[in-house]
Amino acid sequence: MMRVAIVHDWLNTRVGGSEKVLMELANLYPDADIYTLIFRPEFYRGQIDPKRVTTSHLQRWPRLLTDKPSYLLPLLPTAIEQFDLSSYDVVISSSNAFSKGVLTPPRTLHICYCYSPMRFAWDYWPRYLTELSIGPIRRMAARGVISKVRLWDYYSSKRVDHWIAISDHIAARIKKYYGAKAEVIYPPVQIDDFEPLASRSDHYLTLSTLTPYKKIDLAIKACNQLGRKLIVVGSGFDRKRLEGLAGPTIKFAGRVSDEEKARLLATAKALLNPQEEDFGIASVEALASGIPVIAFARGGAAEIVSDGETGVLYEDDSVEGLVAAIKRSEALNYDRDQLLQASRRFSASYFAKTFTTTVEKLYADHISQL
Repeated sequence: MMRVAIVHDWLNTRVGGSEKVLMELANLYPDADIYTLIFRPEFYRGQIDPKRVTTSHLQRWPRLLTDKPSYLLPLLPTAIEQFDLSSYDVVISSSNAFSKGVLTPPRTLHICYCYSPMRFAWDYWPRYLTELSIGPIRRMAARGVISKVRLWDYYSSKRVDHWIAISDHIAARIKKYYGAKAEVIYPPVQIDDFEPLASRSDHYLTLSTLTPYKKIDLAIKACNQLGRKLIVVGSGFDRKRLEGLAGPTIKFAGRVSDEEKARLLATAKALLNPQEEDFGIASVEALASGIPVIAFARGGAAEIVSDGETGVLYEDDSVEGLVAAIKRSEALNYDRDQLLQASRRFSASYFAKTFTTTVEKLYADHISQL
């Protein structure tokens, strides 16, 4: 039996996309220990057993600092390197940023399941600095810190023995920034939690955190212009600005339960996805609900949506481009069975089989070379 450890960046927020994958990995390897920089068990009650979790020394720091890891950025590389993983046969890092930088001995196979290279240090720089809204002295300090973190990120990427990316889009970024080749295994989506309904409403839907790079403002402006109803699901610091853009047909639902999300999806005309997604779990959930996806033709959406069959992909990243895409979608007749079938290749059961088979093969190859 392989002794497995799973390392995740941090578990100090409510469950999101990467955390859902982590829990799937924890279920696939029920005896695996979980390592993370910071853990807030109240957010994972009934989902992750605290006895399985080992945290870094940052866990003891004041919550005022640890609730926003960006405040601790210079300390995070050292913190992730302190975990003793020498007793494990396989380490699976579940990584958006730092967890792939763990130290492992030569006999231990380190597999990184990568959601994205460190976004704020690479493709989201210097836009990340602009969104911090800080003064010139702090901006200068931030540039120096990010420069050092970027170097650490590049060199620590060489510690990974095998890369698995969540999409071809992310595999290309791994190649660009780390010079490494990654195979692709799409993340698991609980498609059985969604089902189509006989009756539909007349609203469109967005499902996203409300931050500028998600481009929800394009969806709001497009629906304002067309006079279409739009329900904006999600929370984030950009909500106030977005509410200022909204006309009378736009409704903000905030954070909703899983049951309410499923109902809103099943009754919507389509999901609007104006941002470039690393993968796009919401798009798969929409297809599993029997509704099409209208998406910007970049990133993971282009791997999920078949243009003209399960939705519309548009190239013009503007309000006008999205308006034209909505009009085109409204003129199409979608086959609901085709939408449902398109979601099945992203099922949790398919992920479980593919991922465990891949790990077993990689481990067998690894020990044969020792």
